[in-house]
Amino acid sequence: MIIGLVFLIIVAAISGLIVGTVTMIAGKLVLKDPPDFGDAFKACFYAAIVNGASQFVLGLTMGEGNEWLILGISLALTYVVYVFMFMSIIGYTLGQALAVGAVALAITFGLVIGAGVVLGSAL
Repeated sequence: MIIGLVFLIIVAAISGLIVGTVTMIAGKLVLKDPPDFGDAFKACFYAAIVNGASQFVLGLTMGEGNEWLILGISLALTYVVYVFMFMSIIGYTLGQALAVGAVALAITFGLVIGAGVVLGSAL
């Protein structure tokens, strides 16, 4: 259990670094004013913790065979946490947080899919 928590914190920190940078880019694209990196990192770190914890809990309660449903629910929860954290930590309004969160997630999905295509073609 302790090893799982340490692993979750390490993965959340790495995710916070990457998605925090993406959030800064999204803030620049949407609002022409990126948030501070520290604020973006904190918001994305907390969202990654919620995502990991929700996937764990959903996996225990829903069991095998529901992986796509679990992923969808945890991503929706993560988006809600992004919006809440952007409002509370960065100081965005609800509309700004919704827009920056949507753009940040779209960029992140693009990066993940692009990396998957590159790695898949390399193998």
